Amino acid sequence: MNFEYSETQKMIAGSIRDFAEQHIRPNIMEWDESQYFPVELFKQLGEMGYMG
Repeated sequence: MNFEYSETQKMIAGSIRDFAEQHIRPNIMEWDESQYFPVELFKQLGEMGYMG
């Protein structure tokens, strides 16, 4: 069995990682402390095709 990621899987993982680094990481502590749920980020992920 081949357990290596395909090029498509690597591309998706990189895209999600970049999105998280740009849009989530800078705000995560503030959101956690204020108990804020960033719905707009999930809408953006949906527009990118990553929410089902």
